[in-house]
Amino acid sequence: MIRTISVPVILIAAMLTGPLPVLAGDDTHDLGLVTWMGRLQYYAHKLGLAVDAGNKPLVAFYIHEVEEVIERIEDIDDADGVPVGKLVKEILLPSFESLETAFDTGDAARLDADYNRLLGACNQCHEKANRPYLIVERRHDNPYMQRFKPSLAPVSPAPE
Repeated sequence: MIRTISVPVILIAAMLTGPLPVLAGDDTHDLGLVTWMGRLQYYAHKLGLAVDAGNKPLVAFYIHEVEEVIERIEDIDDADGVPVGKLVKEILLPSFESLETAFDTGDAARLDADYNRLLGACNQCHEKANRPYLIVERRHDNPYMQRFKPSLAPVSPAPE
């Protein structure tokens, strides 16, 4: 037997719950360190796949996304007694800036090496934060429904 819920009950429940703090681009809610780290991992993985594919426009796009997340994490002064912003500025930011420079110079080998150093910097931060069990490693597999290989021709839609 299926029960039906009246529209007013649904509307009241929706009004009571309010907006969720995980909305993309929502500057009025604190997403918390774990959410920002998840975004960093997501964009950094896609950046690595773009680096692997040699897709310069996509690398540029994901460098920008990673930078935006790093800036948000830098603003977190303290999380569970860990000076997150300070660690990011001291350890992660120099590695990221080197990666940006490698991209700007067009040196693919240096970009690849600096990407690995960026991931190493993540692990150094985790160690300094007494979270050595959080280990970031480079993955070359693509779990996304996205092609990273550069294309000169537009991708045509799949046949129906």
